[in-house]
Amino acid sequence: MSRQGNQSTAITSEHLPVHVTALKDNEGLGMAQEYESIHTDGDYSWHEANREENKLKNRYANVIAYDHSRVVLATLPGVPGSDYINANFINGYRKSKSYVATQGPLPKTFTDFWRMVWEQNSRVIVMMTRLEERARVKCDQYWPSKGQQLYPMYGPLTGTKGSAISKAFITGAFQVTLKEANSYAYYTTRVLQIQKFGHPSEVTDKRLLQNMDTVDYQRNEGLVPVSEVREIRHYQFTAWPDYGAPDQAQPLLLFIRKVNQGRAAIQQQIKLNSRTRAPPEVGPTVVHCSAGVGRTGAFIVIDSQLERLKQEHSVDVYGAVNRMRCQRNFMVQTEEQYAFLYDILVEAVQVRLRQPAPTAAVTQYVEASGGNQQHLVGQKLSGLDLEFKRLSINLRTTNKFSSAQTTENTAKNRFANLMPFEENRVILGTIRGVRGSDYINASFVDGFWKRKSYIATQSPLAQTVDDFWRMIWEQNSPIIVVLCRLKDAALNRDNNCHQYWPSDRPARYNQLNVEPMVEYNMPSFVLREFRVSDVRDGQMRTVRQFQFTDWPENASVPRSAEALIDLIGQVHKTQSQFGQDGPITVHCNNGVGLTGVFIALSLILERMRVDGEIDLFLMTRLLRTQRVQLVQTVDQYAFCYAATLEYLAQFDQFAM
Repeated sequence: MSRQGNQSTAITSEHLPVHVTALKDNEGLGMAQEYESIHTDGDYSWHEANREENKLKNRYANVIAYDHSRVVLATLPGVPGSDYINANFINGYRKSKSYVATQGPLPKTFTDFWRMVWEQNSRVIVMMTRLEERARVKCDQYWPSKGQQLYPMYGPLTGTKGSAISKAFITGAFQVTLKEANSYAYYTTRVLQIQKFGHPSEVTDKRLLQNMDTVDYQRNEGLVPVSEVREIRHYQFTAWPDYGAPDQAQPLLLFIRKVNQGRAAIQQQIKLNSRTRAPPEVGPTVVHCSAGVGRTGAFIVIDSQLERLKQEHSVDVYGAVNRMRCQRNFMVQTEEQYAFLYDILVEAVQVRLRQPAPTAAVTQYVEASGGNQQHLVGQKLSGLDLEFKRLSINLRTTNKFSSAQTTENTAKNRFANLMPFEENRVILGTIRGVRGSDYINASFVDGFWKRKSYIATQSPLAQTVDDFWRMIWEQNSPIIVVLCRLKDAALNRDNNCHQYWPSDRPARYNQLNVEPMVEYNMPSFVLREFRVSDVRDGQMRTVRQFQFTDWPENASVPRSAEALIDLIGQVHKTQSQFGQDGPITVHCNNGVGLTGVFIALSLILERMRVDGEIDLFLMTRLLRTQRVQLVQTVDQYAFCYAATLEYLAQFDQFAM
């Protein structure tokens, strides 16, 4: 248990889940008491932040930089306050000044921000906010959207005091160039380059001038490059909600992994490019949100405690926040953020033994777990069986199903225990006078590249077919993936589904007309195209349906991993080919089993292709925070591994 005063506040990883449960008992009374007991206001000065010339550099008047821990910039001659920026050094795990915590830069502090990055030799910037949230500017964009941009440094004012001709001369600048940007579901990564510019007299290495022509010289205010080019990795987390803290821990864990991989890669790059035996260390990681205290503090605590967890198998959230507040005020700003620190570390304990595997290690792992590519599914798999059972342990979900459980909606659920979470259910347009008309048993699921890439749903019941087509129309879903057999009265299997589409003539579903256009029979799936139109205004769209057909008798998984991989590739290729951005609707009978397999493999295979690593365990836990029991059985989970091995075998030939 966490203890205060002079006693240890560390908690072992083994006891962490129980400890967090205890803190949350009695409506979170223990959590509230622990948070309220944290050091809030130390006897630290902030004289520099309160100087008249510096006040306008603070985004928020009450969030300032303590004098003793502030980042001190190099003084610009004749410019009062030029050494001030609203930023503080923060210690990490067993290392001082591991981080710089700072506010989101203001337009008037852009150059100061880049000066700090340069002077501290920081190569990694972590941004924990979007530029705008709730129609309010949270941070101004301090990097170029494309190409390059010059951020000038100004000298003292010249000319007669108060005269119209007084001006400040540019004494130098930093040129920042955007080299690459990639947006994913939960974050955006950027590769930037920064180079210092000055007057020609400052150049010591004449080679720097070789690529500078007259046009460049004039465009850059007569400045020339006076330094080497440095690469900066910029990581922006975009999934923090407008209010409170994230509902899911996994996206931020994935983000922190990405940051640490980038940090290690850039240090290795510096080592390889260095001409000395002792290359310079990468400087502190710069972390900011808007004020530079709430989400910034959360990131720093999580990142440092993950390292402690790795080294000592324990965490000290209470102690870490206390120590951090001695270096910058208000760090970890709310009790909700504080509770999230515990939640994400509990999640880290669950996935700690399952670090993302390089693609080359997957075969070895699966075979060590009790299976191989040919005989994986249906075997006694001690390792994978235990891993599957751990999928739902201490999984953080809202467990709110309020709409699904109302009297008018319960009959719309094929299975009483498989319902959509309230927070991410697909909400239909309300039909006036019809209670429950906004409900369908369907959930939005995030993809690899963007949020809400998929709709996971059950096969429509006879009484919900109209709702199903209404969902397809309202959500602009261009593709439907069918992962179940058609219902056959003679067979009466549980995994069969009702045919909800017309075969040879148009059919009317409430206000929508669905007309079959063409059907292609492929080796393992059937592709159908429908023209769907709104009878009220004549608007028309094409919807494509992929029905998987490669089913063995009496089995819960497909006959061939290769066939399902091919289907996944064809579905995503079709979406890309026709430029359709709406979510892909995926359903099996219950909307969780094979639906989960399809979505999980889509994410895993794309991550393998882009990042070259695999973490089925973490990805499946993430999916289960969005819809209960996605990837429902151990055989289906094992099939995902088998399909991964199959994909690896044909990696060079196959591309989604």
